[in-house]
Amino acid sequence: MLKKKRTVSQPANRPCGHGAALLLGCLLLAACAPLQQADDGSATAARSLAAQGDHLAASRTYLDLAVTSTGDQRQRYLIFAAGELYLANDLDGTERILQQAGENIAPGNLAVWAEVTAELQLARGQPAAALEALNRVSSTDRQSAADRILLLRSEALFLLGRVESAVRTLLQREQVLDGAAAIKANRRLIWSGLQQAGASIPANPVARDGDPLVTGWLQVGHLAFRDRGSLNNLYATLNDWRNGNPGHPASRLLTEDVLPGLTALSSYPRQVALLLPLSGKQKAFGEAIRDGYLTAHFELGNETRRPAVKIYDTLDNGAADAYKRAVLDGASFIIGPLLKNQVAAIAPLVTDVTTLTLNTAPEGAGESGYLYQFALAPEDEARAAAIRATDEGLVNAVALVEDSEWGRRVLAAFDEELQGRRGKLLAASGYVTTATDYSAAIQRILLLDESYARRDRLAANLGKKLEFEPRRRQDVDFIFLASKAKAARLIKPQLRFHYAGEIPTYATSDIFQPGTTDNSDLNGLYFPDIPWLLEPSQPVAEHQATLQRHWGNRPVQLARFYAMGYDSYSLSALLHGRSAARGLIMDGMTGKLIADAAGVIHRELKWARMERGRTRTLPDVQRGLTEDAEIILSQQ
Repeated sequence: MLKKKRTVSQPANRPCGHGAALLLGCLLLAACAPLQQADDGSATAARSLAAQGDHLAASRTYLDLAVTSTGDQRQRYLIFAAGELYLANDLDGTERILQQAGENIAPGNLAVWAEVTAELQLARGQPAAALEALNRVSSTDRQSAADRILLLRSEALFLLGRVESAVRTLLQREQVLDGAAAIKANRRLIWSGLQQAGASIPANPVARDGDPLVTGWLQVGHLAFRDRGSLNNLYATLNDWRNGNPGHPASRLLTEDVLPGLTALSSYPRQVALLLPLSGKQKAFGEAIRDGYLTAHFELGNETRRPAVKIYDTLDNGAADAYKRAVLDGASFIIGPLLKNQVAAIAPLVTDVTTLTLNTAPEGAGESGYLYQFALAPEDEARAAAIRATDEGLVNAVALVEDSEWGRRVLAAFDEELQGRRGKLLAASGYVTTATDYSAAIQRILLLDESYARRDRLAANLGKKLEFEPRRRQDVDFIFLASKAKAARLIKPQLRFHYAGEIPTYATSDIFQPGTTDNSDLNGLYFPDIPWLLEPSQPVAEHQATLQRHWGNRPVQLARFYAMGYDSYSLSALLHGRSAARGLIMDGMTGKLIADAAGVIHRELKWARMERGRTRTLPDVQRGLTEDAEIILSQQ
């Protein structure tokens, strides 16, 4: 049932319109009765399939309904079908169906059409086209539609560098939100957008109509961009602004979120020791981490609190010897070593110097409140695959994993997370890493081998060759793939050959090698990866530019290790001198980092899908469904 209609009026002295040079928003939640969807069996089935996460089937059902409908109702079903294909990550199909819906969109269909079209255009990197579609919606009687349209408008505007209009749009959105938590989250979106588009804010910004609310946000955004190279200056500047503007909502955000984080990130240790493999087989990885760490170090400019840095090669006399020398040399914080056996060697030595290892220690290798473990662990990514899939309504999985100790660890983490979320691993099959034909393993998990066996028995009984098309199992919602890049390039096409091409397949980032130009063989695979690779934000671009400025063109294949070194620098400030400090959270270049009770730092990653040989970053969370907003939100 629809919630009570609320009207959002345009604040005084704020222009309203749809032209490119005018403010967006003017969203009067006026009466605009939505077209009622026929509640027959097929429509109910389509809604049910969508709620279960089977967006392809939901799209087909809506298309069938469109065939038997006419006029505005046919157009509405086509838009629903396009929205479901968007959720299934079929952008080309979404575009084709939207074209069938036509350009003359009925008033009752306009809001949902604009949302689906805008989501499609934003996914294609076309914010201007997204904004053009959204600008066609001037009013709606649905609170949920207003929320979503204003959010999408702000995303497009920030991407276009139209910061003032983006801020105004989110301020209008705040008026249709319910509850303090939603409003606080909306203000965080303003802050995040200002961080992304700070370069577009002029010095000494003033809102066009002099509105102090908008002006204040623009001032904070400009100051944050101007002083981003110095944590000390940034803290002082933002703190001064907060003290001078105590009534502005940005002041509360600075007090509760921003300034405490800056305080933590500016408390660097006096002397840091880096324990890395700078010779031998792992030299390239050690150098990449070192370069990423020093990139963060140089970005601080002339910060007075910058730590002294000493670097030790763990292959000279071993990691344990390097650790002892670092302590004797006066290290107040130690980062490293990198290799798992080296972490095991130094873990018992950690007593009173905070240590951030770059791999995980074997269980029982040593316990200390000063020991933190930070790794690019594939287990985190396996758990993320289970979380992502179940969040999208997929619960029954089969797994294809490398037959190795690595593969078994990854599978165990995936299975544990899946079961914890009430999912079920129906079957798992290992494959030999040196193989090029994975048919046997694929046939086992899909029960195609049983189908072939039945064929053979029947042919033997009849005494003649049979025309035959094998039938795979039908209870599989998704496939989990634990594979390295070389094998994945062969496995994905073979899944298609064995009638599993339409089954969603989730993997770890190991399937993607940064720097490769054509990954068409991986098309359709979903995988998590680090913001350094998948987040096209201004801060990420600046970090990458600093790396290149100081170190030249570095191999992009090592990007994950550069990002690891970069995050290690920030973590040294957050963790320094904090014995047994757990539960810390940091947005880093390797993901959202969260320290658990044992001091192990886990990563929450961005998600991508391989399309046309290239990665496409996916939204962090698929839009949720509510009874009020089902017709709109389920179509994005």
